[in-house]
Amino acid sequence: MDFEENDLQYPAVTHRLFQLITTMSDDERRTLLKLLDKGLLKGKCRRRFFRKPLRLPAVYGFGNRTYSNYTKDISLGGVFMHTRNLFQAGQTVSIFFRDEDNTSLVKMLGKVARTTPEGIGVEFLSPDIDKIAAIVSIASEG
Repeated sequence: MDFEENDLQYPAVTHRLFQLITTMSDDERRTLLKLLDKGLLKGKCRRRFFRKPLRLPAVYGFGNRTYSNYTKDISLGGVFMHTRNLFQAGQTVSIFFRDEDNTSLVKMLGKVARTTPEGIGVEFLSPDIDKIAAIVSIASEG
C-alpha cells in the first residue's frame, strides 16, 4: 500500500475496495455484509491517525512542574511520552520538542488521554500539521 493510500480519502483506497467487493461471489458479499452489519470491525480500528515511532527528547509539564524524557511515537492526533511521573487523564500538558543543539523549539498543548506504567498518551489540542511536521523534521536532523 502506498503512503498516500493510508489516507482513506485517497481515491485508490476506495477504488481498491470496490475492486475487491465486485470480484466477490454473491455469497461472499452477503457474508461480508452480515459481518459488517454485526459490527465485525467495531473497535478493531480505533486509531484515527497513523503513528510514527519517534524517540525524541522533550520537556513537558503542567502548571509550574516540568519533566524531561523521550517520546515513544507521534501522530497527527497526539504523542506518547515515556514517564514515571503521575498524571491523570484529562490533565492539560505543554510539551516542548527541541533538537540536540537546542536551536529549534516546537511547543504543543495537549490533554492526557491515557496513562500506563510506561508513560502517558497525550492528545494534541488544536493539532497543527506544520508543527508536527517540524517535530518530525527535528527528529530526522540527528
